[in-house]
Amino acid sequence: MADPKPDPLAEYRKFLVAAEQKSQEDFDKTVLALSGGALGISFTFLKDVIGANPIAQPALLFSAWVAWAFSTFSVLASYYLSHLSLRRAIAQVDKGTIYKQRPGGALALWTAGLNAAGALLFLIGVLCITLFAGFNFTPRALENGNKQSPKAASSAASANASPASAASHP
Repeated sequence: MADPKPDPLAEYRKFLVAAEQKSQEDFDKTVLALSGGALGISFTFLKDVIGANPIAQPALLFSAWVAWAFSTFSVLASYYLSHLSLRRAIAQVDKGTIYKQRPGGALALWTAGLNAAGALLFLIGVLCITLFAGFNFTPRALENGNKQSPKAASSAASANASPASAASHP
């Protein structure tokens, strides 16, 4: 008696179930990494680099936060729709309609679109925070690095360059 061949549809169904489980497991990690990491870095930048100094171009910081919030929302929605899409595909396999319909239906298309939107919005947030840092870091780095303003630093340098010290160098 020959071994029965595995049913490709049954194997595909097993794959869909495993993919659904993996998708749900990765959900918390992704949301935490996107929102917590990006927001945490921006708050640390505000506290440690800018400090009590006035903020230049605050709209860029706000734009980064908004982009990351919508990126996180897109990822959340994507995971949820992915979960629903996989369930629909499992039902399609069970009903035998998987070859007649798009696996997962329109939910699969929405999932792909939200994944792309989440990645794009995350990158927009990175661009905004980079520009924000450029506007806020450069002048303050001089002040914080020298522990005095650039004007005070140049005055101190002029006072240290006395005629006696200039004469000692040929």
